[in-house]
Amino acid sequence: MGVDDFYDKQHCDKEIEDSKISRRNTKFYSVLGQSSARHYNIHFLEDDIIIFIVGNKYQTYNLTTQELTTYDGLDTDGVGSISVHPTRQYFAVAERGDYPNTYVYEWPSLKTYRIMRKGTERAYAHTEFAPSGTKLVTLGSFPDFNLTVWDWVNERVILKCKAFG
Repeated sequence: MGVDDFYDKQHCDKEIEDSKISRRNTKFYSVLGQSSARHYNIHFLEDDIIIFIVGNKYQTYNLTTQELTTYDGLDTDGVGSISVHPTRQYFAVAERGDYPNTYVYEWPSLKTYRIMRKGTERAYAHTEFAPSGTKLVTLGSFPDFNLTVWDWVNERVILKCKAFG
């Protein structure tokens, strides 16, 4: 994959399997509030646009126009952590679920730019870009607590180790 290549995975709602009450017959309206117990949950994408996790989703909010946009993660088991690249050209969404991925999106196009795979078993507790922007660090939660340093542009693991002991 070249440096300027993007994935076809798009940032949109997916169809969900039918249940006794079909979710396809419902419409999402809004999530109120934000997860204030999460550390490092609010980031600036632009001087007047913030991004934050709320429930199993994440949102962007324009402080000037007061426009609020809600997004689902691509794996739809929820979002564990988000971080913004120092240039604000990209942001990372570390998800939850069975062997969740960390997706790096280009801002403001929301194109899927890179995917970090198999960094943890169940969920990410935190993700952060290095100040230089060349590396991405993810921290898994229970049961493995893996600390992974990524060469995120090339989707490669540089270092993986346990974050306890």
